[in-house]
Amino acid sequence: MSRVLLSMSALDPSGGAGLHADIKTARRIGFYPISILTALTSQNTYNVKSVHKVPSRILKEQIKSLLDDVKRIDAIKIGLIPSYSLAIAIRKLIKKFTSPIVLDPVIYSSSGRKIGDVKSYIHLLPHVDVATPNLTEAKILSGLDSEPSNIAKKLGEFGCKVVITGGELGGKDIVFDLEKIYTVEAECSQATVHGTGCVYSTSLACYLGEGRSFEDSVRLARLVTLESIKKAAKIGKCPCTNP
Repeated sequence: MSRVLLSMSALDPSGGAGLHADIKTARRIGFYPISILTALTSQNTYNVKSVHKVPSRILKEQIKSLLDDVKRIDAIKIGLIPSYSLAIAIRKLIKKFTSPIVLDPVIYSSSGRKIGDVKSYIHLLPHVDVATPNLTEAKILSGLDSEPSNIAKKLGEFGCKVVITGGELGGKDIVFDLEKIYTVEAECSQATVHGTGCVYSTSLACYLGEGRSFEDSVRLARLVTLESIKKAAKIGKCPCTNP
């Protein structure tokens, strides 16, 4: 039987990010993806027009329906959370599992629109295993405008491991495993591609769900992300990840 990944994120009609990206990535690694919808978005490959949060009642119904039936979840990935009420419901869910949990704290769309709720991510940080913010998100969540290594350590005070992903860092990921800081580098693509953060965080969750070490999982996730950029689907103005 395939391992199972649970993704909780938004629907992106372009297929480049959100649940579509998570599902494609999970299948690429050999996981069976299941999902809980947190928001409906009106967006294309280059711009988010609007975000409509799923009412907490509906989110809870999704959770209950899944847990009434699905008993095995090997990894959990959390993406866009647009409201605090959803974060509370998600926290209650993830406390039931010992599977690795990766939080991708999406705050801004690539076009610069604020779409995620900062308070929600801060609420969840103590309850996840790894957070994968980009540098802008890491600064907001930590309250620091400092060296990336200091920001990573500050976020680690919540009790989770941290990977500050490298789009704004010249292709270097800054990793804090709660003991040491190190960088992970691979070939750096200068292309602007929609959905890279989703692919990275989902890959990381899947590899951790396979029982791999944290460092190996970080490096493998970086390679899957690079592959998804090289194979990007050019369906609109901005290429979309295609793992």
